[in-house]
Amino acid sequence: MMKKKLFDLPFYQYELNDWQFKKRGLVNRIDRNNFIRSDVQFFESDREVDRRGYIKYLDDLISPELNKFCQEEKVSCKMTDAWCVRYRKGDYQNIHNHRSIGYFGILYFEFDPNIHESTLFLCPWQDPKTDKTLYTGINVKEGTLLIAPAFLHHFVKPSQSKKQRSIISFDLLPIK
Repeated sequence: MMKKKLFDLPFYQYELNDWQFKKRGLVNRIDRNNFIRSDVQFFESDREVDRRGYIKYLDDLISPELNKFCQEEKVSCKMTDAWCVRYRKGDYQNIHNHRSIGYFGILYFEFDPNIHESTLFLCPWQDPKTDKTLYTGINVKEGTLLIAPAFLHHFVKPSQSKKQRSIISFDLLPIK
């Protein structure tokens, strides 16, 4: 008898080339005055405002990585939404997913790996030996792009730093 896998849960990690140049372009398109903190979120985001100006720019900016992802995953996708989230000391993100179909991405925009923690991802099933919920983080830095299935639950622990941590997140839907 041989051990085999029933399921495989891939994610994709890319490091953007020319990150400092690309970051400046994003900074110019993100309106820092449009960030909102609502009663049900524990961070600031521009998701509730008009972001069309940088959705197209982001799509173009990461097109080499998106094309590589689509080739590796054997899928055609369209970016349907993008938004920026920033975390200050004490801010966090509850466990959530994006939807049951497609993919989501995270671009680490302002991130210091010496003081910030990466996003944590929950295993979609319990450990069969202990019944514990398993989760893991990934080593990232500014300019790291992650893409994973949209159903994958993830969260951010409360920030312990006064230094702001910012990400740009986006949704990708398969094109038939």
